[in-house]
Amino acid sequence: MPDHKELPGNTDGRLARGEATKDRVLDAAERCFAAHGFAAVTIRQIAREAEVTLGVVSFHGGSKELLFGTVLARRTATLNALRTDALDALQARGGITIRDLVDAYLTPYLEIASRGDPQWRAYAQLIARIVSDDQYYMQVRDLYDPVARDYIAEIRRIHPGASAKAVATVLTLTVASMLSIVASRVRIAGLSGEPASESALDYRSTLVDFCTGGIEQALAGH
Repeated sequence: MPDHKELPGNTDGRLARGEATKDRVLDAAERCFAAHGFAAVTIRQIAREAEVTLGVVSFHGGSKELLFGTVLARRTATLNALRTDALDALQARGGITIRDLVDAYLTPYLEIASRGDPQWRAYAQLIARIVSDDQYYMQVRDLYDPVARDYIAEIRRIHPGASAKAVATVLTLTVASMLSIVASRVRIAGLSGEPASESALDYRSTLVDFCTGGIEQALAGH
């Protein structure tokens, strides 16, 4: 008779509990990195936030560097899939415009950021922290750049004379605008004297129009 601990149902239960614990560790790490920055966070702090032992954090996340990469990778995988699906749909339809590409690239992030999920809010804060710091680029480029290059290729099909540097520049500025509107809209309220929307998605049309116009103008004549 097999030992009770090895029964399939119990194995499934252990796996489920293990995944739940791993998610708790990753969520805690995401919140800590977002609030304090990578350099200031310790494994002990993550363990305290997750309410687990140091050993549990190490088991599920490894070193702080590996944990940081895993935190980013799980969000990027979701965004990359949505952006790739959107681009595939545009390519299947044909007649792609710059506005189509801008909308397809920006909207998945705006939609996710507007759901009210506290962990995605933490991710948005984390990205806002690292995007302007060159020291993180080598760690994140393989997560973000492949799909970005797919979009760059489509922009260059529309503007075949544009250099890779010019297109990379306008896409980088487009992403910066997206991250800014997701991270904070308080200055909109301060400058306008009117309440800013609580949802970044409410700015989708304005943001897409703004970025489309900037790209078209910057690449005009190419």
